[in-house]
This record gives sequence, structure tokens and C-alpha cells, in this order.
Amino acid sequence: MNMDDSRIIARFQCLTTGLMAAKRLGQSRPEVADELYRTWLELEQRGLKKTPEYRNVMLRADRHAWWLAGLVRLTSPDAAPPVSSTKTECTDTLSASSQEAA
Repeated sequence: MNMDDSRIIARFQCLTTGLMAAKRLGQSRPEVADELYRTWLELEQRGLKKTPEYRNVMLRADRHAWWLAGLVRLTSPDAAPPVSSTKTECTDTLSASSQEAA
């Protein structure tokens, strides 16, 4: 794999991670989606989608996006967990049992 191919794959990973993290935070990033699509087409034209590096990028991007979205939620003072989150369900259950016991 040459340097240009590596750069394209790295750019694709960065764009994919950013877009996935934004979606998990409920944000829309159309400019990133457009750039991601163009990069994806370039990967396909060069035949890079069949490489192990591409598969690794997809796995790493997904994991990194979850990590980034979680970090943003932890560091943002006004970020609330999603309504369907298991953490919310657990705290609601604990709060209800504490009130019943009192």
C-alpha cells in the first residue's frame, strides 16, 4: 500500500468516526457526510475496500465513535443520557424503590 492510499484510508477513518459520533449525539453534519461519500467513492475506485486496512478502519471508527460520544456526554454539563438508556432505566427503578421504602 502506498502513502496516498494510506492517507485516503486515514481520512476516511477520521470522517467516519466524526460522523458516527455526531449521529450518536443527535447532531447533523451534512458537510462531513458529503466529504465522507467522496472519500468512499475514491476508496472504491482504487480498490481499497477489499484490503484488511479498510476492514480495520471500519472496526476502529465504530469503537472510537462510541468512545468519543461517551466522552462528550461525560464532559458536557447539560448533556443528559438518552431516554432509552439503561442507565436512565436503572436510576428510575432505584429512585422508585427508594420512594416506596420511605
